[in-house]
Amino acid sequence: MTRARTTNASVVASLVVNCLETLGLGITAALTASTALKAQTAANAAEVAVTVFLLIGVLTSVRGPDQTHPLGYGRERFFWSLFAALGLFVGGGGLALGEAAQSGLHPAPVHSFVLAYVVLAVTASLDAVTTVVGLRPLRRQAAEHGFSPRAYLRRSTDPALVTVVVGGGCAVVGAMIAAVGLAISQATSSPISDTVASAAIGLLLLAASVFLLRTNRALLTGRGVGPALLRDIRQVVAKQPGVLEVTDLFAVVVGPLSLVVDGDVRFDESLGIPALERAIGQASDELRSRWPMIEFIYLTPVAAKRKRRVTSSGASPAGREVPAEESTGR
Repeated sequence: MTRARTTNASVVASLVVNCLETLGLGITAALTASTALKAQTAANAAEVAVTVFLLIGVLTSVRGPDQTHPLGYGRERFFWSLFAALGLFVGGGGLALGEAAQSGLHPAPVHSFVLAYVVLAVTASLDAVTTVVGLRPLRRQAAEHGFSPRAYLRRSTDPALVTVVVGGGCAVVGAMIAAVGLAISQATSSPISDTVASAAIGLLLLAASVFLLRTNRALLTGRGVGPALLRDIRQVVAKQPGVLEVTDLFAVVVGPLSLVVDGDVRFDESLGIPALERAIGQASDELRSRWPMIEFIYLTPVAAKRKRRVTSSGASPAGREVPAEESTGR
């Protein structure tokens, strides 16, 4: 719940900041006729819609398991974060590029530069604060998993937090690009660099949205965990008393910071049912102790290795590749 509240606070802070920035940027863009500021306004307007989607996802994903959703509602956050990424793609990148194209066809002089610089400085500062708020839990989670914040950004299973950080970072960089474009336009008395800055902001937002779309697509389609983590999980189960072999094991992301672990385990045949249950319980307790994100654990005692059902593509239902001898039925 603490992690959910942290993400919730990050999203709410981003929403408030983006609403204020959109209003300020829109007024300034109208007064200065700057294409880059219009692009920033479009980007912030898209960010407002993005954060609304994220907030819906955060609020709906914290519900616990029930009969219709036995693994909980964690993937609700993936669904709404996908809409947020689409909103950034269309509303941010698309509109910014549209403003650049319009300005290229019908250039207009830019004026009131001082006002534009002041507003850009204020909005960049607010976006920097929002990004820092989102980076704190991201850094903490990265440290817990042994990754750098940059590497964990690609591996995180909390897309709402990732979107806040990526969106905030893009807003700061976009403000810098807009300021540079305005400065060159002021020095050259030409609106061309301002138009180019608008196009650059649009391309930046498109790149960010593509990254977010890929991240959410992987989570929605049942992304597994990395081979190193899966190997460590297997080792924890394998070292339990009476375990002879972990014949099959996989872990799938079912929500933000939530995994389900499923595996087949071959035990010593001399173990009685009480000892077998203790071994499974000890393995489950140790897994949850080392990796709190593991919420659901299903370990099945088997007499021999079972073949996993494969699809026509030769992949298992969990998305992991199946060895050739299994996929061919040999």
